[in-house]
Amino acid sequence: MLHRAFTLIELLVVIAIIGLLSTIAVVALNSTRSKTRDTKRIADIRQIMTAMQIYYDANGQFPDTTACPSGATAYYCLGHGNSGTCFGGSNLSGCTALDSALSTYIAKIPDDPENAVGYYGDSYIYRYSGSDSGVNAPFLYWGMDQQTNTSICLGGAFGQWGAGGRNRWWCITAL
Repeated sequence: MLHRAFTLIELLVVIAIIGLLSTIAVVALNSTRSKTRDTKRIADIRQIMTAMQIYYDANGQFPDTTACPSGATAYYCLGHGNSGTCFGGSNLSGCTALDSALSTYIAKIPDDPENAVGYYGDSYIYRYSGSDSGVNAPFLYWGMDQQTNTSICLGGAFGQWGAGGRNRWWCITAL
């Protein structure tokens, strides 16, 4: 009686094919996760912008940061309170007064979906006054995983930096 079995070459070919297919699947999954995070970021920024606009309509100005720890022109991590920090090595702080001012207009200030403190883009940033990209106004700043453009940045400016050992994109938009 003759027994037919797989040869070592046939087994190695099958293992190589399975390895290649699983590598392709992991890369596709990571890309999908990245796009999902960016979609959430855009939705979060739109929600924050809406809250800021309602605040403006009710108070005649955007939330002022003079009661915040570092003064009126500093950058603040939204939703992090006075003790929270964000944005990697710069250690920007939050502001409880700013978060409280917005609490009437937004139930919970959203945080970046990756929120891994220690790398750039872990929070949404607000700056009450100053000039950026030739515009003097309050600004929102946020990071993105995927390449950005003016449309994705809600009409604002964008750029790229290599933070945390990987290429990241950023957006800035005036309120």
